[in-house]
Amino acid sequence: MNTFWKHPLFLSIFVATINATATPDERPQALAIQVETAPVIDGIIEELIWSQAETLTNFTQSEPLEGQPATEKTEVRILFDETSLYVGVICYDSSPSSLVVTDSRRDSNLLDMDSFQMIFDTYQDRQNGFVFGTNPAGMEYDGQVSKAGGGGQSSSQRSQAGVGNGFNLNWDASFTVRTQINEIGWTAEFKIPLRTLRYSSRKPQSWGLNFKRNIRRKREEVYWSPVSRIQNFYRLSSAGDLNGLNLEAPRNFKVTPFVLSSGHKEFTKKSSTDLNAQIGVDAKFGVTAALNIDVTVNTDFAQVEVDDQQINLTRFNLFFPEKRPFFLENAGTFSMG
Repeated sequence: MNTFWKHPLFLSIFVATINATATPDERPQALAIQVETAPVIDGIIEELIWSQAETLTNFTQSEPLEGQPATEKTEVRILFDETSLYVGVICYDSSPSSLVVTDSRRDSNLLDMDSFQMIFDTYQDRQNGFVFGTNPAGMEYDGQVSKAGGGGQSSSQRSQAGVGNGFNLNWDASFTVRTQINEIGWTAEFKIPLRTLRYSSRKPQSWGLNFKRNIRRKREEVYWSPVSRIQNFYRLSSAGDLNGLNLEAPRNFKVTPFVLSSGHKEFTKKSSTDLNAQIGVDAKFGVTAALNIDVTVNTDFAQVEVDDQQINLTRFNLFFPEKRPFFLENAGTFSMG
């Protein structure tokens, strides 16, 4: 009779496997509070309206000491109204003068500096979500997670996708964030319009939720809902729950027109100037809560001026990441390999 299953090592592996994903009873719970008056987004968490929100704290380390309480306190509050979601963050720090801020460009790598990120699993499928983040300088950071997320934020792989590796940093949302550095640390306020998100029409709703703070000088990464050090922030199966969202069905309508023009004239001849103009438009219509129509007319396939500047010293072709919103919506859904 084979008694391998009774071996202590086998039992340890089995227990570690079944505990890799948090059960519903173990997930931390958060409650969003509906308000009539929106807070002023100035990076200062002092308005009375923030006192109505539940305070989320008790962050846990992933690095360097997995499972230990965070060495610096973090508080998060969530409010919402008919049009937007509001998140207030207080990152307490025992030495505010030691905050590390290396970049303020949009979508720069947040791992190299003090930063704060949040992820919303709006369909609560533990597979897909929206990421928003900032640093003490007020940098805007956002991206879209698909297929259970994935690691990596390298500039050479700005759009990663595939099984276990689907994070699209090129996806950009219209949101507002303001920050302040003060004697207690630094604070941030987010305003995320609901039209930039995708979610179901049921009432009330429950979303997957997690927060991550990076304390760079200590090389410390802390999470609101604990995440194993071998995983990363995009592992939505480890996220907590955000409850109490009594939202209207999302409706999205966005139009982006563009005009390109050029002129040509030969001055050696007495001729008129040849003018050329190209007009186009990209549009997005929210038909239902689960159906969006993207329309493009006379699409501009030119390389836009916001492409990353790269110097190529190799024999391989350069890769310029996609920037056009028409091609970025749920792009990770269509990737394989």
